[in-house]
Amino acid sequence: MRKNPSAFVFAVMVAACQSKPETNTDTDTDTAAPTTSSVPDECDDFPAQVICLDGSAVECDGAGDVVASVECAEAAEVCVEGTGCATCGVSVEVAHVERDESPAFVAVRPPLSAENRDWERYHSRPVTIQTTNPDVVRGAIEWSLTADGFELMDDFEGRIDATETATVYVHASASGSASLAVRHTECPDQSVSVEFRSGPQPPLSSRWRITTPYVERVTSFNARETITAGVNSDRHADRIGLRYDAYVVEAKTPDEWVEDPTLVDVSFGGPHQARLASGGSVENRTTVSSGEPLPLNAYGIGEFDLVLDFDLNGQLDPGDIMLGTDSADFTVMGNLHDPGPLATEQFEHSGGVWYTQRVYYPTDIESMEPTPLVVISHGNGHNYTWYNYLGHHLASYGYVVMAHTNLTQPGIETASTTTLVNTDYFLEVADTLVGGALAGRIDGNRIVWIGHSRGGEGVARAYDRMVDEGYTNDNYSPEDIVLISSIAPTTFYTVEYSNPHDAPYHLFAGAADGDVHGAPWSTNVQYFRLTSAAESAVQTTYLHGVGHNEFNCCGFDDATGPDLLGRDATQDIAKAYYLALVRYYASGHEPSLDYLKRNADSFRPRELASDAVIANEYRPDPSETVPVDTFQSNPEVDVASSGAAVTYTVDAVTEDWLADGNGSLASASFEPMNGMTQACCAGDTNRGLVFEWYEDTANIRWDLADGPQDLREFTWLSVRAAQLTRHDITYELNRALFFSISLIDGAGTTATIATNAHGHITHPYRRTGFGDGYGWSNEFSTIRLRLLDFYDAEPALDLTAIDSIQFNFGEPYPLGTPIGRIGIDDVLLEY
Repeated sequence: MRKNPSAFVFAVMVAACQSKPETNTDTDTDTAAPTTSSVPDECDDFPAQVICLDGSAVECDGAGDVVASVECAEAAEVCVEGTGCATCGVSVEVAHVERDESPAFVAVRPPLSAENRDWERYHSRPVTIQTTNPDVVRGAIEWSLTADGFELMDDFEGRIDATETATVYVHASASGSASLAVRHTECPDQSVSVEFRSGPQPPLSSRWRITTPYVERVTSFNARETITAGVNSDRHADRIGLRYDAYVVEAKTPDEWVEDPTLVDVSFGGPHQARLASGGSVENRTTVSSGEPLPLNAYGIGEFDLVLDFDLNGQLDPGDIMLGTDSADFTVMGNLHDPGPLATEQFEHSGGVWYTQRVYYPTDIESMEPTPLVVISHGNGHNYTWYNYLGHHLASYGYVVMAHTNLTQPGIETASTTTLVNTDYFLEVADTLVGGALAGRIDGNRIVWIGHSRGGEGVARAYDRMVDEGYTNDNYSPEDIVLISSIAPTTFYTVEYSNPHDAPYHLFAGAADGDVHGAPWSTNVQYFRLTSAAESAVQTTYLHGVGHNEFNCCGFDDATGPDLLGRDATQDIAKAYYLALVRYYASGHEPSLDYLKRNADSFRPRELASDAVIANEYRPDPSETVPVDTFQSNPEVDVASSGAAVTYTVDAVTEDWLADGNGSLASASFEPMNGMTQACCAGDTNRGLVFEWYEDTANIRWDLADGPQDLREFTWLSVRAAQLTRHDITYELNRALFFSISLIDGAGTTATIATNAHGHITHPYRRTGFGDGYGWSNEFSTIRLRLLDFYDAEPALDLTAIDSIQFNFGEPYPLGTPIGRIGIDDVLLEY
């Protein structure tokens, strides 16, 4: 471009402006032509051209004179030689944006690395950058991203020639906002900015719900269950109005997706077309599977990815939406109590009276990888041969199960010894058994202990002896015990001696048990104390109408109470839940644990007895939580164990040991902890809170001012709760109970979710005895709410500044039951 003419030309131009030239006309001669004096100007050397002078476009005629001069817009235009004023704007287009006024959403993902870059590109937002006038305006386009927690995948190093087009990828590894600024070098004062925001992307797979937030985002389903693709248009507001196809695809690893991004839908009638509508979650639920089953493998497991294809081109592209973890987006499971695909064998061998064992294993074990070992320790008066149903069931899914003689008559110490030595002995001789069929096929680093009755306490005592008393074995150590499970265990010892310590612990118990009944009159049968003492993850499966010996084949019928479930139904439940437990703790199949984590009213193994009432607790390992209130310290009711201030409008509030004080189940006003058996004796320090409400709204509120306010790093909010047995209010309610939970941010915005969509607090089993009335020991259930569901319920909620958590009681349906008396424990934030 020609910006400055010579000083001479400029000087002549000025002189010409100061004095107009004279024009002489000879009127005496009609043959003389008129003459005009020549005035030098900037066009002299550029006839019939357009030149640039100090930001203006000057048009020259054929004689080299100025025809017009136009000043180019200072920021938006540039003068181009031969053309004149031309725009030098840039075009910045983010993929799949329909509403420019909304920042483009980017899901929070792992930070970029050389190893994951190709995979993470699929979870970024592509941005196409080019000039609006590439054939006219030269120069270059430059860009930069301003943000914390955002990264730019940029193969162009922030600059291209103005004739080129670039696609860059905006990626987020933390929640926040970002601005991508793009400018043309010829218009340095003008730039175009595109705004982004980032946050967690919850699972797309979900279940319909009739109350706020209308979807329950889960990643585990039963076969033939209706599965929904749930999208929140408030989260993805920039896409409202866009069409997409929802694909259910057999799960691939990240490397497999990078190699082949083709979408092949495996659901009935898919892919499923939808359009993102305003209205949050309730307007954006698309059924992707219902009725017709998704394909499962021989073990009854199907793993799938759910992809929202906004390109409508049948392949995964950057800018499409999927959860995109290293594991499947969601898992579907068949009937866990049905036999597995493998043929099984059993045999017996003995190294002495108290070393006699029955072993169950897959017939084709020699072709398998090393498998975990499940050890079964029977109870007093029981027999090691009484657990064929469980041994063959687990063997049919690929596990080795060993049931052994158990010296229970003298007491818990000998019962623990026989568990310890039989496990060690089996690992010692396994390679020599059945012609060497088991040689190299037992993984002694993954051992599950299951004990029944005295054997149930014995397995906890055995672990305590290894941890606290230095008991050693030749072939395994405490670290090799991946799960301890007790079926109706006795509690002859205090938890100082029978203690699962840091091993994951599971309790199976029946409310109709006529032997180890769990009632408060005897400390020898209060099995809930073991779950309170456990220091790692805890899960409880408590069955109404089930007696002591329904868990084995041949013990006498001791079940006491109404609505008895029977042995077959009980053993179906035991087979299903034990398969789920062993799959998770011994084989690492995380979706299986959902049967223990989620309330059984909401999610349980498929096709169990429809009338089976199951109260289940789940408490994660403490390392995976931050407590809001465990009630273990700060015994004043207005201060939480975390130090948070507590206010309440519920009635009859008592914080104390979870221990019935008089041994009778008859309710009395002077016994606020009636029916509690979670604590008892020396070493039992489990505490909780009991209260009531009656036909009036009431609440308990934890002020988090001194606690964690930015809740984005957490996934769940959980609480354990139980109705109090034989209380007048419990009688009057006479059914399962629920309430609602609210998060309230610093601006006062409130998001509320009713717990009934996630399960109920069961009514105590209607058994009589140990005092007037009916109802048995208080049975806790766990309610877990996904924190991002609160955003679905109220998008204005600021999860970075939560001031308080509030439990609401007495709200009209669908938010709660009008009356209730309950106890609660362990209000936790879970990672």
